[in-house]
Amino acid sequence: MKLIAIIIVSCFLMVSTASSMEASVTESKPLLTIDKKELRATFVGKWSSKQPTKKGGIKESVINRSVDSRYIIEHKIYDKSSSLIQEGKEVGMWGVSGGIYFTSFRGWLENGKVSPSDPTDAYNYDAYKIEHVDQDKLVYKNLSSGNEYTYNRVM
Repeated sequence: MKLIAIIIVSCFLMVSTASSMEASVTESKPLLTIDKKELRATFVGKWSSKQPTKKGGIKESVINRSVDSRYIIEHKIYDKSSSLIQEGKEVGMWGVSGGIYFTSFRGWLENGKVSPSDPTDAYNYDAYKIEHVDQDKLVYKNLSSGNEYTYNRVM
């Protein structure tokens, strides 16, 4: 009888301890602080990047992020001998939340028309840890590839 009482008390303590260890949550999403609103606003506008590739070439990108969360980015990739080997324009949606910059690729821009991407393809979504932000420079790191990108504001 004593053993059964010990088992029952032990089970009760384990259940009450487990339930008290659950994380509590807010009833609704908290309002954004001014600094979080300003962080997102900093990303809006035209930004450029020119970085070496792992194969010894150069990747140039110019991105224009709209306040309504749309983006257009133009990529140009050059090989070691500075010959253009790839170029393209893509469109999509972007956002910033909780120290993460994220994009949703929606398609390629060709002759002024969008050739849509497959929204069910996970490859078309990217998340980046924001490393540095100021009015003239953005640095963020892709959470999948580990690539770190540096962009400078275009005036």
